[in-house]
Formats: sequence, C-alpha cells, structure tokens
Amino acid sequence: MRLSSPSILRGAAGVGLLLLTGCLTAPSYPLPDPLPEVLEWSTTQEGLGNFLGLEVRENDSGSLDDLFFAPGVKTTRVEGNSPAEMAGFQVGDVLLKIGEHEVNDPGALETLVNQSPVEEDLTMQVSRGDSVFDVKVRLDAKGEIGQKAERVWRSDPSRTRAGWLTVGNGVRLVTADPRGPMAAAGMEVGTVVTALDGEPVHSARSLIRRVQARPAGTRVLMETIDSKGERGEERITLLSAPNRILNFHLPFLVDYTSSPDGDVVSFGLLDAWLIWLFHYERIGLERRWSILRFIRFSSGIGELGQ
Repeated sequence: MRLSSPSILRGAAGVGLLLLTGCLTAPSYPLPDPLPEVLEWSTTQEGLGNFLGLEVRENDSGSLDDLFFAPGVKTTRVEGNSPAEMAGFQVGDVLLKIGEHEVNDPGALETLVNQSPVEEDLTMQVSRGDSVFDVKVRLDAKGEIGQKAERVWRSDPSRTRAGWLTVGNGVRLVTADPRGPMAAAGMEVGTVVTALDGEPVHSARSLIRRVQARPAGTRVLMETIDSKGERGEERITLLSAPNRILNFHLPFLVDYTSSPDGDVVSFGLLDAWLIWLFHYERIGLERRWSILRFIRFSSGIGELGQ
C-alpha cells in the first residue's frame, strides 16, 4: 500500500476539513469596548488659558450602523457673550481649521486655542450648510477662578497599549505596557510624539483615534523628541494580539470550549452523551473534575464560600 494513494489523500483532506470546521479562535485578549464620546471630569471652576466659548464634539456621522468621521469638529453649544458668539458661531457649525492647523477632535481645539495669541484676529475656517467661511475671531484670556481637575493621561489599550498626555509640542508617552509595542520599539516614557506618518499630532485623543483607525499589526512612523530634546523617528508595529482557541470539537472524541476572557473553560474526552471518560471544567477559581460521569471532585471557591 502506498501512502500517497488517492483514498488516503482524500481521507486526510476530510480530516483536515473536519478539524477546520470544529475549531474557533479569537485574539488572546479581546479589544475593549470603545470609550464614550464624552468623558470629562465635571467641575464648575475654570483654569488658566485662552477663551473661545465653544463646546464641540467630533464630526461623526451620528449613526452607529454607518459610523464614520468627517473633517472638523461640530459645535454643540456657544456660550453667551463669548468670542465665538460675537464672531457669529451657531450650533451645528463645523470648525475645520484654526489658522493653518486642521481641527479634528476637541482636544486639538483646546490645544490650538491655548497656543494662539489673545487680543489678535485669528482666522478660523468654518463650514455651515454647503458653504465654507473664513471667520475672524479675537480670543480672550480667562483668569483663574479655582482649581480644575487635571487629566493625567488618555489610555489606548488596543493599538499602542500606552497612556498619552497632550503637551504643548505634541503628545507625551507617560506609561506603557512592558510587553507592548512602545517598549518593543525602545521608546522611553517621557518621549514626545510630534507627528504620525508625517502628519502633526496635536492631542492625545487625536493620536489614539488615528492609530485605532489602522489595522492591527500595521507599522507606523512616529516623529519624536526624547527627554534630552533630541529629535528622532521610531517605527512602531501596532499591537496584533495572538489568537487563542475558543472552541475545538471532534464528535465523541474531544470537546474544548473557552470564554474569550479565559475565565470559563471546559474540556471533555470520549463523550458519548450519557457517559464520558473524562470531563474538566473551570469557572473562575473553581475547578471540577469528572471521571466516567459518576466519579466527581472539585476545588476552589464553591457556593458556600461566595
């Protein structure tokens, strides 16, 4: 008998197909749910900086079924007697640029406003309906009324596995997973990222949004300034989590199931429905074993211990 006979090859192909149809994989740690669009610390006290008088949100499609982001930020509120109101801003207007800088998220708007001179005319490009206007705005300086809650950093758990803080000249890396992409590339905490793939970075939220829009495993180029003030470039491979098996099934022989977070696992061997040779189950810290269905024992936290 030859091992390469057609019958054996067909049988091997059938077994391979059976294995493929009975196996399910997923990333070893699934991506977390996205944060809500509005996530701020509420306070009635203001801090130092420049004052425009606009409240904005990202210019999204407004539909979860067909979510996309258009350029600019959409105005949701105009404060009375503010520079924005005096310039003619209305709710629904889309702010596209401040000077030559594009504005695509609220964090970038705040940074650019605080970096702009006060008591001087500032040109802002605004879209209303099907028209785009160049609007002259003169910012005010806002005084200190009290202490304001300070954002320490924004977290990106899905692409860079790092924490980022908006600073004057870019976005600073303030914390990073030792096993994540930033550590793998040798980027040190304290490094400031000024551009991503040649485009300037103005806020932590903008950086996170842009890397999360790229597929897992993509290589990106970050222009940086290290703690000594020296400029450089870092090539970063965005996180691509390895897959783990969630389900593997061969009828009557093997059955393995795991939850995506790995907290629940079950394994069965030679399962003939009414009786099985061996069965193992883990739910959190509790473990259960069963041999020939009738011999059972367990360990860990049981119902009386909860």
